[in-house]
Amino acid sequence: MVVFDKSKYMAKRLFADEHYENGFEVMPLEFDFDPTYPGKKWSFPESKGDPKWRLIQHYSGCCFVKQNKDVGSPYVMTDVEDTEVFTYHPEDKSITFQVNAQNIYKGKTEIEHYWPHLLIEQRDLFDYRSLSDEDKVFYSLQSDKIVAEFDMRITDYVPTTNPEGHNSCEFVAYAYLQLLGGNHIYLGYSPFWDHGAISHFWHKETGGANWIYALSNEMVYGDMKNSFCPEPYNVQVSEQWKHIEVDLTPHLDRIIEEANRDLIFGRPVKRDEFYFNGTNIGFEVHGNISCTVEIKNYNLVSYVKKEK
Repeated sequence: MVVFDKSKYMAKRLFADEHYENGFEVMPLEFDFDPTYPGKKWSFPESKGDPKWRLIQHYSGCCFVKQNKDVGSPYVMTDVEDTEVFTYHPEDKSITFQVNAQNIYKGKTEIEHYWPHLLIEQRDLFDYRSLSDEDKVFYSLQSDKIVAEFDMRITDYVPTTNPEGHNSCEFVAYAYLQLLGGNHIYLGYSPFWDHGAISHFWHKETGGANWIYALSNEMVYGDMKNSFCPEPYNVQVSEQWKHIEVDLTPHLDRIIEEANRDLIFGRPVKRDEFYFNGTNIGFEVHGNISCTVEIKNYNLVSYVKKEK
């Protein structure tokens, strides 16, 4: 839990439609290979604007856009095999992610290319250079404090029945640190991994040009006993919501140090050359595992000290 005197700061929540009331742009599986592929608008009866969030599947076999099963509710998106199910709950403005990877793996230890992802994403919603000077302070890495904040619960977890092979269930979030005129650094913070503790790491994105800086679970929770999985495969399933706040601020200087040490941008860079322009949160599942996660109130909150 992040503890500081918030009354001394001005705060701005960085991402729009925090409660998903405008629906989603649902991306097809072709998006895995062509990021320009058009999506399908998914609106709710009470939607009043265009979607700000994208709903993305990766490597899931069935496709929401082409094979969505009509279950008689405007708030449910599911594939024909119920391998991935995504639900919006208008009563408390929460969302449910459900991935049953057992439908893909069917007891096998490994299947090439399949590592089902189900996530939401918001990115590239503004031209940073066109923002007011006041807003630039909040969105840039120069803000005084950046906190990832959300409520989460795990309502179901059925582990693999096959002890061989690679089996992993992770619910992970990333903040996108955009270099003006350059590529991203993904700042990762995982609220759940069924292996228990996950280590801090810094490496190049697999198959991409961007880099990932990921916090360990201890950095997220301070103590593993406060997490959803205090010991390997000891997953805490509950109907109780857990409020999570992760202070990303201490890692910003370290990220710049790592980038400059490896000269990943071909030259030294500074914090004031970066800004937040996106985020995602959701599942990565590999193996015969079924899991259901619910979240609400997810956002990055930027704090700038008030002038005396």
